[in-house]
Amino acid sequence: MFNYNTLEKDIEKLSREIAEKKNIPEHKETPERELIKQVITPLVLQTKRQAAGTVNNSQSASDAEETVLPDYLKDSPAETKLQVEKLVKSVFSDGLEKTVKKAVSSNAFVLDAFHDALTDKLYDELKARKLI
Repeated sequence: MFNYNTLEKDIEKLSREIAEKKNIPEHKETPERELIKQVITPLVLQTKRQAAGTVNNSQSASDAEETVLPDYLKDSPAETKLQVEKLVKSVFSDGLEKTVKKAVSSNAFVLDAFHDALTDKLYDELKARKLI
């Protein structure tokens, strides 16, 4: 089940931050996917620093919707793909901050794949809502 209030707040916050970045002269020509990545990277890094030393690999499964996985995951073990999919789906039910906390407890490869997949998913969502 989606938590629409959390999702809406996250989408609104992300769209504001992306718009702010677009107004900076050096980002005028930056592709929107890259802007999304730049906006969520600090959250991932901050959460990772806060969780340093804490390991928690528990994740909740969600059958909410299909995710877009990065191409480099095609030859990865099914468990890795599933982990990334669950994390991306979790953003839409648990919110961005809570999911990032889960993601930073994963290995670096899963965290990076999650970051890339989430960037694509958020790009599609923001584009569909005409927020970018």
